[in-house]
Amino acid sequence: MALDRQLEFVKFRSIMKKLVFIVGLWTNEDSSLFYRSLLAIYLSFFLIPIVGVGNFFITNISNISLVTRSLSTLLGFSTVMMKATCFIINRKEVDDLHTVLDPYFDKLVQSPKMSNLVLSNVRTFRRWPIFITVFVTIVCLSYAINPILSIIHQLRHREWPIKYNLIFLTVYPIKARRNSLLYNFYFVDEYLLTASMIFITSSLDSLFTYYIFQLIGMLREISYHISRVDEKNSEIIIRRCVDKYEILLRACGQVQKIYGPIILWTMNVNAVVLCAAIFQLSHAKTIPVVSLILFSAHASLKLIQVYVFAWSGTQLTIESEKFRDCIYAANWTGNMRLKASIIIMLAQKPLILTACNILNVTIDMFVINTSVSCFLLLKTFE
Repeated sequence: MALDRQLEFVKFRSIMKKLVFIVGLWTNEDSSLFYRSLLAIYLSFFLIPIVGVGNFFITNISNISLVTRSLSTLLGFSTVMMKATCFIINRKEVDDLHTVLDPYFDKLVQSPKMSNLVLSNVRTFRRWPIFITVFVTIVCLSYAINPILSIIHQLRHREWPIKYNLIFLTVYPIKARRNSLLYNFYFVDEYLLTASMIFITSSLDSLFTYYIFQLIGMLREISYHISRVDEKNSEIIIRRCVDKYEILLRACGQVQKIYGPIILWTMNVNAVVLCAAIFQLSHAKTIPVVSLILFSAHASLKLIQVYVFAWSGTQLTIESEKFRDCIYAANWTGNMRLKASIIIMLAQKPLILTACNILNVTIDMFVINTSVSCFLLLKTFE
């Protein structure tokens, strides 16, 4: 059992390393400036298309069907840009988390006593990055595949010159004729943007689950040591546990600082995007099977994104409650010095991540009710 869990963790860590490496966050002292600037480079691909989509939104403001489609695209762009910007601004905290958590957790995994304990639910956590990456890729490719299919069709039928549309609904300030150099620039830039959306979303959303998994492992280790307190080693163990708990609190604060704005923004924006997708679907005269599958993938992605944040935050809170129970059940009665330390530790509040001190990151923040409300609101504009 312990060996199976270790193998699962190796897979989990390998997946995360590849995802984080793509966006330039798996850094060390020898990392080049180019590699550390990958997120900023990906962000640069958004600058021109977001202007084009925004201009399309303004141009067709009286057409609610086109407005909802372009609004969904704009909000999707803004969410990805928000995530990348938060990581760029908080790059020091990200580097600190990797510097502290990775070596610490590696020691826990290598310990025969602790390995089985801290890896008890590793399989569940390992699956989230796979789900996120698959759904993000499907949704983004559903936008990007049509121009490629059109080009392939024209090549097969030897149609010249080859004509192709851009990926997104855009009205660029500088208009370009089809097949011109500027038009090809827009075309390539939109594909680079699509790839960037896959890289950033799958990496940064998955990284949240990885951080939470490591924090839960730290809590379990501290609980394990406190449960074995006795009169002979009480002061040493309590001191070590307090030091580790301080590291844990600092890491939680850093995760909260990085992901707080992201979670708050994602929760609200995904509700609007889901609402817009349902609205478009409800106005379609016929719904092809392919469109229905793509809509299901899109809706699933938006729900998974919010659910992953909510579920992970809830898991940390639950483990924190178990930690408090473990403190209370420890062998500390009769020892007055130890009793004072235990009371102070019990006085600590459970760990609850918050999004910008506005919203608790728990399963209660799930987005379905908000989506339905926005949908009903849009129906009034018909």
